[in-house]
Amino acid sequence: MKAFAIDYKQNTIRAFSSKSVAQKMGNGLVVFSSVDELLENRNTTNQGIVRVYNNNTKVAVKRFSDTRTGAARILKLAQDIPVEATPFEHINAKQGEKPVDAITDNVVEVKVKSVNDKKKRGRASGYEGKMIKATCDKNPRRENTHGFNSMGILLNADGPVSYEDYLHAGGRRQDLAWDIEKGYAKVVG
Repeated sequence: MKAFAIDYKQNTIRAFSSKSVAQKMGNGLVVFSSVDELLENRNTTNQGIVRVYNNNTKVAVKRFSDTRTGAARILKLAQDIPVEATPFEHINAKQGEKPVDAITDNVVEVKVKSVNDKKKRGRASGYEGKMIKATCDKNPRRENTHGFNSMGILLNADGPVSYEDYLHAGGRRQDLAWDIEKGYAKVVG
């Protein structure tokens, strides 16, 4: 259903393909589809309607007999305004259709990132691709800490653990660095 928007600051009327599209076009617009909707808005005044009407027609008026009459004249003016193309209407394209840019009518290629396209942030770890092994039999870290849990991964493993498996199990790089520095773990290959 066609919707209209009034910008009282610019004294302009715009037409859109739907209310939701009109509401996305910015703050301060009075969106309406009927006289009653226009009158319900607290920004609608008789003086405002006169200014908007005079800005959008060749025949100026000094005033309307009442606000409802002015709102009806504004609606009649608005219905003759062509629907405005918006840059984001391609988002509402039906599934399976290629989205079309509403401004240029060109087919728009939309790239969607795959979940598997994760890029790593920061620098690469020096432990990547390496195997790690605990050098002690008992966990030397304080219980109920991240370090205790990270060291537990190494202690509970049957042998050396790859760095990637260590991270996947919940180990943290900083805990591993601490354990290696203190001699509780070592890199074996």
